[in-house]
Amino acid sequence: MPKRRKRRRKKTASPATATWIFVMVLLVLGGGLLVRGKIKTDLQNRATTQTETSASSNESASQQKFIKKMAKPAVRVYRQNGQVLPSIVIAQAILESSWGTSALFLQANNPFGVKGSYEGRTKSFPTTEYVNNKKISINANFRDYPSLTAAILDHDALLKRDYFKQTVTDYPTAAKLLQRNGYATDPKYAKKLTNLIATYNLNEYDT
Repeated sequence: MPKRRKRRRKKTASPATATWIFVMVLLVLGGGLLVRGKIKTDLQNRATTQTETSASSNESASQQKFIKKMAKPAVRVYRQNGQVLPSIVIAQAILESSWGTSALFLQANNPFGVKGSYEGRTKSFPTTEYVNNKKISINANFRDYPSLTAAILDHDALLKRDYFKQTVTDYPTAAKLLQRNGYATDPKYAKKLTNLIATYNLNEYDT
């Protein structure tokens, strides 16, 4: 009689092998998700950085534009009368008008926060003052100038008459005199001025 052929049994994966394959699939899928997540995060971070850089660049350009806007008439007036250093004029304008964005500057050509009236012209604006080193908000009348040059000329005359009893040729001394003689009530006024001048090299306009 012919011998019967034995049927080969199909090999089935052991439970351990199946588990190992399942784990590997999970690792591959998880790794893919992690990579996609990292790429997405990197792209988001890059977009945020580019936005911040663009905003910073725009702010810097705006600041430089304001500096030049103030510097031109400040230097011209200083060469005429030699009274107030252009660096002090520019730094005060930056500080008092918040880089030319204040309503007082935009509506009254007054970048220095000079109170009172100019040839009968005055406007009321809210302002911040320090009383006993405490910040308070009040409304005050400020000089309304017809032009920026008129404001700088008036500012020069005011400082020469009331704050600088002698010619001052260095900005640290000028800043200290302004604070000591009460130009502003901010106890850190002189330091803020000198920091602005040093940060933006405003003293280059003094020569």
